[in-house]
Amino acid sequence: MALNSRRLRVQTLLCLAIFLLSSVSSVAGQYSDIAFIDVTITPGAEESRTVDINGNETYIASGYDGLVAVHSLATLEMVESFVVDGDVLDIKFSPDGSMLAFAMSGSVTDSDTIQIIDMESLALTSKQSGSNSRSESIQWSPDGHLLAVPNSNNGVNLLRTSDMEIERTLNGEHNTKVTCIDFSSLGSYILTGDESGRVIMWSLDGNPTGKQWDHDSKVVTCDFDSSDEKLAVLTEQGEMAIWSFSGGALGEKDFEGGAGLHWSVDDKQIHILETGQAQRILTIDSSSLGDVVSIYLAHQGMDFDIVENQFGTRQMAYVATDTGHIAVYGAAVSAVGQGESGADLDGDEIPDEYDDDDDGDAIPDARDNNCETFTQACSKNPDVETIRQINIRFNSTAMVLEDTFTLDIELSSAVRNLSRRSIVTDAQLSEEEAVLFADATCKNMNQNHYVGSWKDAILLSSGQLTDAHVECSIDRGMSFIAINDQKTHVAITYSIHFNLSETAVYPLQFTLKSQPRATDASLAHHAELHPIDVTADGSATTQFYYSPWWVSEGPLTVTLEEVDIEEPDFVGKVADAFSNNPVLFVPVLMLIAAGVVVLLRTKNAMDLELDMEDEDKAEPDESGELENSEEHAENDVEDDGDDELEETDDEEIQPVEEKPVRTRRKSVRPNTSSDGPITTVKRRRLDSNIAQPKEISKRKTASKKKVVKEAPAKKKVKTRRVVTYADNEKEQQNVDD
Repeated sequence: MALNSRRLRVQTLLCLAIFLLSSVSSVAGQYSDIAFIDVTITPGAEESRTVDINGNETYIASGYDGLVAVHSLATLEMVESFVVDGDVLDIKFSPDGSMLAFAMSGSVTDSDTIQIIDMESLALTSKQSGSNSRSESIQWSPDGHLLAVPNSNNGVNLLRTSDMEIERTLNGEHNTKVTCIDFSSLGSYILTGDESGRVIMWSLDGNPTGKQWDHDSKVVTCDFDSSDEKLAVLTEQGEMAIWSFSGGALGEKDFEGGAGLHWSVDDKQIHILETGQAQRILTIDSSSLGDVVSIYLAHQGMDFDIVENQFGTRQMAYVATDTGHIAVYGAAVSAVGQGESGADLDGDEIPDEYDDDDDGDAIPDARDNNCETFTQACSKNPDVETIRQINIRFNSTAMVLEDTFTLDIELSSAVRNLSRRSIVTDAQLSEEEAVLFADATCKNMNQNHYVGSWKDAILLSSGQLTDAHVECSIDRGMSFIAINDQKTHVAITYSIHFNLSETAVYPLQFTLKSQPRATDASLAHHAELHPIDVTADGSATTQFYYSPWWVSEGPLTVTLEEVDIEEPDFVGKVADAFSNNPVLFVPVLMLIAAGVVVLLRTKNAMDLELDMEDEDKAEPDESGELENSEEHAENDVEDDGDDELEETDDEEIQPVEEKPVRTRRKSVRPNTSSDGPITTVKRRRLDSNIAQPKEISKRKTASKKKVVKEAPAKKKVKTRRVVTYADNEKEQQNVDD
């Protein structure tokens, strides 16, 4: 019986272990084992393109526009920098670390595009050589006696490092520039790849082996494994292929883009720098090609190098970022003095004598001037705006916890500079680049650990917290901040959305048992997490506020009382509906616009009708004016006509002139009183000339001549008609005589 129970216990433990292992493997690629920790600082540097770590892992070499820099790997302090004449495109330490070779941009006639730095004296040597105009890849032989560099004939020169003279050349197999070079671990074979995607294997004597592989785009990396049994190729378009040494295909995998590749020290994994929308350093299994783990980047990735332990596990990663920095990723390290005994005001387990920020407000004690009284030290009085802030909100079925922490100004400035060129290569930090930084931060952290730490810290009076998910955002200090800003803090918010196992009942009471610390691969490792500014409320409750909450105070109990809210009237409901749903303004604006259009069209139609009526009324008036002008023209002709008409008696002339004048006056007068203002004015001027028949008979010719001058063309037309009439009169008079 005891034996059976023991077997049952063993089987249960085995099943549990298998379940845990499968759970770990299923989420292995969901968060990073290492996270961003720091950057290198190189004064005057811009656009880092290449990086390399020496063999004994003491130096970081990096290349920029017109500059080579060497930093200490342990402290990240700059050791030496060298100003050069071109953009540094590739940089490589010799196998023993005694020399550092770098390739610069230039022309095919330049004799100094390849240069050597002596690492013992940290000085440029006279050893130099020419290459093609853009040597994107150089490589040392395993013994350090040869340096392979691209030449201007779409091939490779093997240079003797003793005098930088050409030992032999590898020409005739590539039709485009060589972009990658690698030696086998024993130095017997050489791989070369070019811009067209062709990869060639050569023997050390300079002859092709007959093994050739073709890909669809530019080859950025071609690399033998440490046992010379496999080789891996990565193209710029993200095509990765693994081939056997004999030439057979072992596997392929596509990525969004590619910038670099490294085998792990035990050849079981491959580290890939993937470019594209979500840039990352991805580790895959070299046999199954399955994803193992990723480091998501909030900046450009131009080149990278990896530091591993003896088991092939990543410990550090160094990335060229197309900025003046090399980004450093690794596991969080303990601060100086952490765990030591002594007074500790903020409760971060670093005694005040070691801690440079005693009050935990992200402001170093040396620069802290936040003082309430003259008797209190500023370093002991935290600024509530920059300490960690917790905001807890409840509704009937859910709880949201917003955890905001602030980075110090040095790290804030470095983070902004890394992100400025992450999407668009300019100096302005956009909102999209800030979002990319927040997303990368969220993907790298172990969200399960983070959620679990808060679930353990919160004790509800009833019910439990379930079904959590995490979101990350930038609270302040990123978007549109000046490039030289050294005062603005970056604040990051982690939001946890919990569901409640049962409906919240008020008064609601809960207890914060402790202050959770930073979790694995979280950027919070770089922030001050104690003390905390606490705010809590609900959709219809009183607000709770407590600040600062020190670690030494122990648990914090929070009670939220329900508040009666008056039901809004109809107007209030409508206002709330529009404020909560701005889309409702769209149909309203459309109705207003339609109404305005209708009013304008109606007004235009009315104006058009009035204009047409005015034109109808103006027509007889114009005919009257025409008759008046004809009358004046007729009188002019009669006055200037035959002398025999001038000698005629007034009695004979009077009926001839007065009869048409009276008739025309009658046709004009009725229209005078019914016309508009403008037409009336015109009639008055015309009537003033017509209403003087006696003056016409007395030959007051001034007005008559004036009419003729104003319309000479009309005079000509009407004269013809009048002359015809006069001729008829003369004929009639001749008959009477």
